[in-house]
Amino acid sequence: MSTRLRRFIRRFRWKTGTVETLISVLVVVFTAFIAGGGIYNLIDRPPTIIGFSGGYVAVRGLQDEQTLMESALSMLFLTLTFLGLLTSYRSTRVVYDMRRASMTLFLGIALIALGLSGSFYLLSLKQMVLRQLGY
Repeated sequence: MSTRLRRFIRRFRWKTGTVETLISVLVVVFTAFIAGGGIYNLIDRPPTIIGFSGGYVAVRGLQDEQTLMESALSMLFLTLTFLGLLTSYRSTRVVYDMRRASMTLFLGIALIALGLSGSFYLLSLKQMVLRQLGY
């Protein structure tokens, strides 16, 4: 092997902390995929957007069906909520710098609020489309 390739491999060798971090990230991504409707997307192959007489809509009004865009948004909001919880937890670990701890806590709270408000907005859009279609 050339020396460049050996250096490249040495740089990216697994460390003990990296494997646990990778497993944690994979578990979070898998959970967001399942909770966001990824299995439904794989089995049913829903459309990305739906056209009707008033134009196009990315959110289907029925509670038992969803579009691909709606599923991706729900996965994003779930991930943002989890990142907010993780960031808030990490802010409690910083004991030596009060300013950094409070900024990290505020960032975590903002991410939680963004994720939850986005999820509730997605549900309200779904109900609004359902009312417009006359169900």
